[in-house]
Amino acid sequence: MKGSNHELSVNKLMILYMIDKLDLPMSYTQISEFILAHDYTNYFSLQQYFSELVETNLLVTKMINHSTKYTITNNGKKTLEYFENRIPDSTKEEILKYLKDKKLELKNDFEITVDYYPKKNGDYIVNCIAKEKNDLLLDLKLNVVSKDYALKICDNWKKNPHKIYSKLLNELLK
Repeated sequence: MKGSNHELSVNKLMILYMIDKLDLPMSYTQISEFILAHDYTNYFSLQQYFSELVETNLLVTKMINHSTKYTITNNGKKTLEYFENRIPDSTKEEILKYLKDKKLELKNDFEITVDYYPKKNGDYIVNCIAKEKNDLLLDLKLNVVSKDYALKICDNWKKNPHKIYSKLLNELLK
């Protein structure tokens, strides 16, 4: 595809579709591997699409393991809902096959999870986990006195796992 307005919007929708269907943050490299291999666009146009998707708040970036990863926003999901029908079914099938074939590899790159649950005494346990490939980097369980604290810890862990992990490691290695 070279660059009509329709092709530009379809290429952007394909990026949103890939990230939405995998339901994990994806790197530029992971997405471009598929799009460029199938000749949907060229490298420079693809970079522009990512930039525009971030500028319009359809994607956000996060630094995970020294790599920029893209996550679809709520606005991105809504846009995809409205315009997903513009992506040809054959392209969707190719994307889903690619994601299925690569899912374990993409998922195992780096995984951050966090959850909380109430205890009988009214406290909460927050469980923060960081994995890289198949290696467990951190499994931290914290007892906190309120649901608000549990939610705040969950939010901070999701937003800053590398920073928190690094600070914890530095403190323990002093």
